[in-house]
Amino acid sequence: MADLVGLNELANDPNLTFIAFIAFFLLAVLGVRFALYAYWNGRAGNSTQTTLWGYLLLVGVVATGYGLVGIGRIVLFADWLLEVASGIALLFALVLALALREIDAASAGGRTRSDTEASLTVLFLGAVGAVTAGLVALPAYRQSIAGLVGTGGLLFLSYGYRFGQRQLDRTRVRGTLLETLLRHLLPVLLFAALIPIAELAVFAGLDRVIVLHVQVVLVIMTATTLMTSTIKLRQNLRGMRT
Repeated sequence: MADLVGLNELANDPNLTFIAFIAFFLLAVLGVRFALYAYWNGRAGNSTQTTLWGYLLLVGVVATGYGLVGIGRIVLFADWLLEVASGIALLFALVLALALREIDAASAGGRTRSDTEASLTVLFLGAVGAVTAGLVALPAYRQSIAGLVGTGGLLFLSYGYRFGQRQLDRTRVRGTLLETLLRHLLPVLLFAALIPIAELAVFAGLDRVIVLHVQVVLVIMTATTLMTSTIKLRQNLRGMRT
């Protein structure tokens, strides 16, 4: 069947391939919508929050890229794209964590970003790039690198939630746009980070096909939570235009 429709099956499983195609397609579409609304909100909103909207735009762009790479692995005969998708999943968790950090900075009155935060951002991006390169170039060490992917997912999840919890503890931001954005983005970060975290099961010796099934479900959950965040951005844009 896969030959008839030109699909490259995941793990020789047509059911997994079909569900994964829908999941990645949904994420790609919602990523575009999220990026557009983030851009439009940035154009219509306060110029002092340009950086925040830029990070949110980046969230949508990376989500779109993740979805497109996932689709590319299915419609093209290029197995290495699946490894690239694992790296982009890790990058997606990172940019979500950085967006939450920016929301925390905006709610604190636009506090100055420290040199430590800037250095961490560069370090995190470099680590994601190195891990992605390792996934593609070192297939013989795939199981070991899976441990790094999962550890990175845990790190970015805890890093993002640290800023999210700090903002939720601030009584003065309750009921504001920033708090609402935070409450919508925290679930996105959770499910997005769980995608690379699931790689720890591969590191522990679990069959990767089983992990792929779990990750596809997590992609769907990530897309669903991203959709609710997109709705909030659309509502905020309408409020600014009326």
